[in-house]
Amino acid sequence: MLKIKTFIDPLRKTLLISLHPPYVKQIENGTKVIEYRKSFFKHPFQAFVYTTGKHGGIELFIKCGQPIIGEAKLMARIGQKIQNDNYQETYQYFIKKNQGVIIPILKAISLKKISKNYLFSHFKNFSAPQSYLFLNRADKKNILGYLKNDECVRVEDNQWNEKYKEINEILK
Repeated sequence: MLKIKTFIDPLRKTLLISLHPPYVKQIENGTKVIEYRKSFFKHPFQAFVYTTGKHGGIELFIKCGQPIIGEAKLMARIGQKIQNDNYQETYQYFIKKNQGVIIPILKAISLKKISKNYLFSHFKNFSAPQSYLFLNRADKKNILGYLKNDECVRVEDNQWNEKYKEINEILK
């Protein structure tokens, strides 16, 4: 079976991010190709996704493109065009600061699930992030080393070439 280390780019930062279960499932099935954040890391990255909740754990790895930063109206237009999201809901999410981040999810790789109980019992330095944390750090090396050997279950390539063209049309 293929291991996740096959997909890890050693030149990109590797993050750990938390998402709620419905969003993880949407990413896995290809219906969620962008992630919204009010603020976030400003460079392309790869991330292991910690699924929140009592049945949580790590079951997803994503490769993300350059985050798009902009005003609430622009974020809502892009979300509506690329992901068919409700313009008003997206706008309301970003309007307080009138700025936000869209993270393009280029590739989603479903993993053999590592339960949260296993993670917390086997790694004293494991913590579920509020926003994100870097796994490339020396104090997280043991966690990243373990995760790199997890088995890939399914790979979803989100075909971003056309989506980037659509975004460029919106930005003009």
